[in-house]
Amino acid sequence: MVKHRLAWLALALATTGCTWSASSPSGQLDRLFRSYANDTAPYNPFSASDSGVRKYDSVFANDLSEEYRRNLTALCRRYLTAVKEIPQAELSRQEILSVEIFRRRLDECIEQERFRWYLMPINPAGGWPAAFPVIGSGKGSHPFKTVRNYEDFLKRIDGFVVWTDTAIANMREGMRQEMTQPRDLMIPVLAQLEAQIVKRADLSMFYQPIRQFPSDFDEASRNSLTVQYSMAIESKLIPAYQRLRTFIRDEYLPACRTSAGIGALPGGNEMYRSAVKRSTTLDLEPDQIYRTGQAEVQRIQQEIHRLRTEIIASGEAPLPAYTDAESLLAAYRETGAKVNAVLSGVFGRLPTTGYEIRAIEAYRQQSMSSSYIFPPTDGSRPGIFYLNAASVYGGNGSASVSQSLFLHEVVPGHHMQIALQIENKSLPLFRRKLWYSAFGEGWALYAESLGSELGVYATRHDQLDMLQQELLRSARLVVDVGLHEKGWTKQEAIDYLHSHGGGSDANTRREVERYMSWPGQALSYKIGQLKILALRDRAQARLGHAFDIREFHDEVLKDGVMPLDLLERKMDQWIAARQKVRGESSETGIPDVSLDQIGIR
Repeated sequence: MVKHRLAWLALALATTGCTWSASSPSGQLDRLFRSYANDTAPYNPFSASDSGVRKYDSVFANDLSEEYRRNLTALCRRYLTAVKEIPQAELSRQEILSVEIFRRRLDECIEQERFRWYLMPINPAGGWPAAFPVIGSGKGSHPFKTVRNYEDFLKRIDGFVVWTDTAIANMREGMRQEMTQPRDLMIPVLAQLEAQIVKRADLSMFYQPIRQFPSDFDEASRNSLTVQYSMAIESKLIPAYQRLRTFIRDEYLPACRTSAGIGALPGGNEMYRSAVKRSTTLDLEPDQIYRTGQAEVQRIQQEIHRLRTEIIASGEAPLPAYTDAESLLAAYRETGAKVNAVLSGVFGRLPTTGYEIRAIEAYRQQSMSSSYIFPPTDGSRPGIFYLNAASVYGGNGSASVSQSLFLHEVVPGHHMQIALQIENKSLPLFRRKLWYSAFGEGWALYAESLGSELGVYATRHDQLDMLQQELLRSARLVVDVGLHEKGWTKQEAIDYLHSHGGGSDANTRREVERYMSWPGQALSYKIGQLKILALRDRAQARLGHAFDIREFHDEVLKDGVMPLDLLERKMDQWIAARQKVRGESSETGIPDVSLDQIGIR
């Protein structure tokens, strides 16, 4: 039977283009993962470029096409069959964990083909029309260091044009099937598209690499590329954006739905349940999440009331305010230096990969929140914290540094977690590049709570800012379920969020439109944070004085992101191992904590 399985696995790998020979189960698994990385690279060419695979630098994959979706699903099915044939008895703990994560990713790949997200490919919170200009300006994953790099991007422009025309065709089919975006989401998209419809090539973001030629380019190359880029912008990119803008304005908007949540779509309830599972990595009912959100909102509001009372009583001065973007960015960089100096107090392992802090481009400010961009696995670029500084542009407003935002997006939040994962070369490549929102966003929200332990929340206003951010993440649980499961209108969601931590009117609107654009994603923050807090409480209760916060944090992060149930299993094994070292039984009689309970601490 074993020989039969090994022979079948060899055949399965051969059909994906991988040469394979019989070896130990560990060797089989290593070859399988390497084969998977090679075979999926053309489906994710920008990710491949980030990994140092240069052969796809000129490719822009049309992920909306039927051929792309059919072939990727078939590939996932083949690898799922292949990995199931590898005997696990001789695999290490880390290898078994890799197999479990790999199988789940393949299951998700296969399941997603059941839904019709490709009929709604554009929204204001993301997508290629908004992201491609950033890459084309030289600020993204595509390098502009050699003449070949410039020539490769011209081919990617051709691919983007094909993608854009496919998006229009898919949205037309979506109109026929009554699978459309909410009208309120597509109005902001028009502004994003119009920002790319310029009168001359040199006014385009895509012209920036021409303004910033590397110093070693000769005159002939500079002249040739200038002509080619000007022609590509004027004859390909601008017309593509014009076609998309005209289609959305004249055809799509009149056909868009007036409902806010995906529950109103054909099959929408099933789509949302799938999104909830994907975003939380747990088997949770929307009503259960809704109740948890309500409980957390109530708890945090009480803490905020107490803290505000203390601030008023003490007469504590507000945080310093900045009126221009450069001063605000400089203040955030000072925060980074302060945080870096104290990280070793609660972490034993720190990353070596650096990060940059940039302001979000003006054309994306009204639809994009502050966010973090992964560094590539090849180390060619640092991580990037994009700050939404809209409130200080034009000199008409002011903003203070949010210490909790920095902790969330940079260190010890996203940048630290992701950099450690990417730097861990003992993990297979797919895990070094892996993302689970429940783990990653949960960790980042948990990182905000470490401000007090790190000593960076110097004032009550810093603590209040942290609580207000946590209140927003808790309110998201209620609003997301409300929109997509309970049939809330956009205004109902805005009203709830505005009264429960949403901030300004513009920020509240942007937040609600984000939840409408990205069903389920907003659930990941609080669900992940609550799980990590529960695991920390469990470890402290079981280990007592032997609990070491540095060891706990290092263990949570060392294997990269994973589904929360696997994280819980891993941490329970770690706790049991620590108890064994101390000669204690791992059977302490301490019960596991349910989701309905972990919100109350």
